[in-house]
Amino acid sequence: MALWAVLLVGCCDSCKKGQEDKYVVILSMDAFRHDLSQLYDTPTLDSVARVGVFSKVMPCFPSNTFPNHYAMATGRHPDHHGIVNNSFYDKALELSYSIGDDEARVNPDFYKGEPIWNTVERQGQIAHVYTWVGVEAPYEGGFPTNYLLYDVNRSRKELADSVLAALCNPNVEEIPNLTMWYFDEPDAVEHRYSPTSEEVRAVVEDIDATLAYFMREVRKSPVYDKINFIFTADHGMTELSPERYYNIYPLIPGKAKHFFNANPLTLEPAEEDILSVYETLKAHEEEGHYRVWLRDNMPEEYHYGTYTDRIQPIVLLPEIGWKVVYQKEDGKGRPRPKQSSHGFDPFHPDMQMAFYACGPAFKEGYTHDVTFQNLNDHLIITHILGIDPAEGNDCVWEDIKGLFRE
Repeated sequence: MALWAVLLVGCCDSCKKGQEDKYVVILSMDAFRHDLSQLYDTPTLDSVARVGVFSKVMPCFPSNTFPNHYAMATGRHPDHHGIVNNSFYDKALELSYSIGDDEARVNPDFYKGEPIWNTVERQGQIAHVYTWVGVEAPYEGGFPTNYLLYDVNRSRKELADSVLAALCNPNVEEIPNLTMWYFDEPDAVEHRYSPTSEEVRAVVEDIDATLAYFMREVRKSPVYDKINFIFTADHGMTELSPERYYNIYPLIPGKAKHFFNANPLTLEPAEEDILSVYETLKAHEEEGHYRVWLRDNMPEEYHYGTYTDRIQPIVLLPEIGWKVVYQKEDGKGRPRPKQSSHGFDPFHPDMQMAFYACGPAFKEGYTHDVTFQNLNDHLIITHILGIDPAEGNDCVWEDIKGLFRE
């Protein structure tokens, strides 16, 4: 039995009074850009917007999958929750983290800040989490009551059926107050094709068809009228091209002792070379279609650069749609035609995503006038469930309060 399940057994009835009839189901559709429903046929999501709310949402910096999913869970910026990019090296732990490293992903030492499933269970409610970043690493020894690990071979319908089984449980006391689940699309197909391609159309419309099935079947839940549904994403996506490519290696040949060829691109020269490397890169910003900063001088709006054990001393962010690399072999990593990516400036519209929600807590037929950061999902969930958010969160109530009924 999970630690939080043990705590629930000992929780007095008065602790749960007034809370057991509040429910949130949140789905993250990886890289579901804010305008995909305008480009393609998505009647299910369109209907959610008609009876509920729609908003554009902004990712945290960097606009990549793992940093943002854990931001959504903790209510913290990546610089504050520790997953500073999809891959990084921690000097204090002397360990590397990567989304493809099974051992690293389950190591709780990489994760800082209480995830929402712990927040929920600690306050006497039930959480089920299906394939969300961080759920396999026991924060302070705690797991949600039920969880599934990511499996690339599990279909969207199979995952929907797992969620439905929990929500339609005839034993109401076992139905989770919080359900979190995740689709790895349309991100996977968008990396291979343009967001405006027929291939992406097929996946987006299949996602919507899966949600039509889910929304039809979930009506069988004994608590259906009390469920608040949220459909959102972690980041957007933009198209690359072979022509929008720049290699910084010739500017600073062999100067980076350590580096991550990613968005953002980060470098660690020898201590005595940091300033000269930075100045050289700074002098070529316009030519290279990027912006570069010393880690300690990152723009305030990015909330990035204080986690010095994990963020390298020089941070370089390409312009939207550009691929900038540090490669001895020039041309390596050049994008293919129509290939797409993310990790760019979160304030750019292409990096922003959709937020659909409906249920008893949300307004009806409302389009929100604030593009809020997705870390506020933590506060949205705790507000609906009537519990306290985790300490140390970076959420902003003013940005989201307009979503709710009076």
